Amino acid sequence: MSLPDFIGQARWAVRSEFPPSSLLGGRVFTCGDGWYLMTNPRRGLGDPVHSVGWAQSDYWARRSWEVPPFAGGLVPPQPQRLEVPSLRALGRPDVLAFEKVREFESRQPGAKTVTMVDARYRLTDGAFLFCAIHGCGGVTYIYASNEPGSSDQPVALQFQLPVPAS
Repeated sequence: MSLPDFIGQARWAVRSEFPPSSLLGGRVFTCGDGWYLMTNPRRGLGDPVHSVGWAQSDYWARRSWEVPPFAGGLVPPQPQRLEVPSLRALGRPDVLAFEKVREFESRQPGAKTVTMVDARYRLTDGAFLFCAIHGCGGVTYIYASNEPGSSDQPVALQFQLPVPAS
């Protein structure tokens, strides 16, 4: 299944409507090849999916999306995947370096209310988890550093699925 197929599903589609997956941890399921499903069991039976993601490794998938928040070690292992998927088909930059993404997202309609750079920390010990750019169209770019360099590449990408038409 390709990225457009994944993100073409409606939000809250049951997990069985996606490629086969297995539980990674919390509410995160892995489909293999770096693709993940984020679910919310409070939305019904069948593991309703709210977002699809790509991550450099299972470690970064858990650190980015695990609920409750990631409690593991903070030294990342070697990446399982080095190449970040192209988002060109979605009209995004070819290279997802931090500065290029920030510039791109800030030029989008509604960017003043949508684009936000933030960091996530654990409440239990204050440990830094990741820095994120929340872009237009429900795309979130996740970076490993609390002060990403201009050329830093994302370690994870999250795509919120579209709300079904009523």
